[in-house]
Amino acid sequence: MNRFKLNNHGWGLQVMLASILVLMLGLVIAAVLIQRDFGDVLDPIGNNSGSDVSRPNNNEDDEIQRPEFKTYAELEKMVLEATKVYQREYYANILDGEKISVTIKQLINEKLIDEVNDIEDGSTCSGYGLFTLDDGKITYDAYLNCNNYQTIGYNEIYDYN
Repeated sequence: MNRFKLNNHGWGLQVMLASILVLMLGLVIAAVLIQRDFGDVLDPIGNNSGSDVSRPNNNEDDEIQRPEFKTYAELEKMVLEATKVYQREYYANILDGEKISVTIKQLINEKLIDEVNDIEDGSTCSGYGLFTLDDGKITYDAYLNCNNYQTIGYNEIYDYN
């Protein structure tokens, strides 16, 4: 008669639930520590870096004030900042070694900048912004092609209009 007794030497429901709870708690702690210690490695582009680069707020009621640029370096900086915004909006996850260009026309169409004019004669400039991910760090460059000026390193292959 005693041959068919239940085996009382195994795990019970309470022990199993307690073990699962301990494992889940360990996973949560590990995830928090990994995010804290390696968060910049896990998000190399810095999408949540709190950068001050953002899309301009163009309300129709606001009077549009075009800044007066005195140097070509200021024009290049404007294209560079717009390229950063464009990258964050459309290319948040790029591959290491990938090189992406965006023309001034594309930046204008996205309403990130206004037309870029030569500071000497007022003619329209063309150009592009270029960004590349190398070893987890994005580098940005801006290139202009105006009647009276061309950025060193400008390559017309990237300036497709």
